[in-house]
Amino acid sequence: MRIRVLKPFLTALLLAAIPLHAQKIKVIVDQDARGPATTDMQSILIFLQSDKFDVLGITTVSGDQWVKEETQRTLRLLEIAGRTDVPVAMGAEFPLLNSKEESERWEALYGKLRYKGCWSDFSKRPESTPPAFREGYHEPDVVPTLVEGEPHIKAIDEDAAHFIIRMVHKYPGEVVIWAGGPLTNIALALRLDPQVATLAKSLVLMGSGMYADNGGISGVDARREFNWWFDPEAARIVLRAPWKKLTITPIDISVKTRFTTEMKATIAKAGTPVTQYLDKYSLPGYMWDEIAGAAMIDPSIITGQKQLYMDIDIDHGASYGKTLLWDSKAQVPPYLRLANVQFDIDAEKFYKLYMDLMTRPVRKP
Repeated sequence: MRIRVLKPFLTALLLAAIPLHAQKIKVIVDQDARGPATTDMQSILIFLQSDKFDVLGITTVSGDQWVKEETQRTLRLLEIAGRTDVPVAMGAEFPLLNSKEESERWEALYGKLRYKGCWSDFSKRPESTPPAFREGYHEPDVVPTLVEGEPHIKAIDEDAAHFIIRMVHKYPGEVVIWAGGPLTNIALALRLDPQVATLAKSLVLMGSGMYADNGGISGVDARREFNWWFDPEAARIVLRAPWKKLTITPIDISVKTRFTTEMKATIAKAGTPVTQYLDKYSLPGYMWDEIAGAAMIDPSIITGQKQLYMDIDIDHGASYGKTLLWDSKAQVPPYLRLANVQFDIDAEKFYKLYMDLMTRPVRKP
C-alpha cells in the first residue's frame, strides 16, 4: 500500500524537477509579412524551424505590404515549411489614424520618405530587381500573383485581435506576443480587452530607432523607423500598456548585421524546401526582424542592452512617428514603461544560429 501511495508522489516530484527551459515557449507571431523570403518571412521561419517554440498562431497586419497579400504569402510559407498546423489570423488592413494620404501631406511639407511599405511604388526599381520587389502601388484588396505559388490552405475565420485575446485567456501568464511589424493588431486587442497586457507573459517587438546613422525611412534619422511610424497611435497604445516585460529590438542593432550572398549560398546547399525558397527569393540586406526571434532562443547573442522609457510622437507635424526615449533614471510620467532595449550583438554567433535553423529538415507538427 505504501508503494502505491508513493508512486504518484514520486511521479509528481520527477515532473517538478524537469527544468523550465525544457518547456516550449508559447508564442503568437504578429508580422507584416512581406514576401517572399524577406526579413519578415525569415523571422517567421525562425519560429517555425526551432523546437523551442509552440507557435500558437501567426497574425498578419498591413505594413510592408497590404494584409491580404501578406496573409496569402504567409499561408504559402507554411506549406513550404511543412507547418500547415499553425493557424493564420488576418489582422488590420489600415493603421488607426495614419494613411497614405497623410503620408503624402507630410512629404509635401517636410520632405520625401525613402520607404512607405504598402503605400510605396517600386515599379521604377532596376530591371535586375526580382519581380516580387518591383511591384507598383496597388489597392489593399488586390493580391498580385505570388511568384512562390498560390497557397492551398486558408486563414482561420477569426481576426487577429480576437485571436490574441483568446490565446492569452486560454494560457494566462504563458504567451509571449512577438511583433515584427506595425502594432495595430496588438493595439486593437488592448482596446477590446485591456487584460491582454497583464495576461501575456511578455511582449517582444522589433521597432524604433535611436542613435543609428542609417536604417530610418527619412534618411540618417533613425528615430523615424518604419514599424512605429506606419501606425504611431497604435505604438503609443502598446508601449503604455502594463506588460510584465517589454523587450525591443531597434534598428540600432539590426544595422549591425547583414544577410549576405555567401550565407545564402551556404544555406542553399542543404537542399530543403525552406532553403530552396530562400535561395530563389531572398536578397542581401540587414537582418531587421530575425534578431528579435533568435534572441528568444539564445539570449547570449545579445551582448549589450539598456533599460529605457520608450514612447512615440503622435503630433501630426514634422516629428510625427518619431521614437521618444528617456534614461531609466529620468523622472517620467507614470504611464511610461521601462523596456529592455537591445543595442549590441555577437553577430557571428547569431549567424551560426540562424543558418542552423534555416537548414534544418522540415519539422513534423
